[in-house]
Amino acid sequence: MSLPICAQSSADHADVEVDHRLLLSFANRGLLASALVLLLTVLVCYPYAEWFSLEAQIFGHAAMILSAVLIKLTYLLRCIAQQALHLPVG
Repeated sequence: MSLPICAQSSADHADVEVDHRLLLSFANRGLLASALVLLLTVLVCYPYAEWFSLEAQIFGHAAMILSAVLIKLTYLLRCIAQQALHLPVG
């Protein structure tokens, strides 16, 4: 019979802890990538829309929404990593 979660030692959790520096690096790269995708989709969908087919513009609008969601998620991950590393958040 296994012990309840509250009775397990911290050594048992060592294998599931997140390397917060790696998380911060991943979040920073994710923020940059999703911001670039957002910028590209805005360019495709608005100022240069006449250069692209309707299908490309529809895909661009969908990608715009997804990249905005990714920006928010990666920013949240970045804040979590900064807080865990005792760095200023925000």
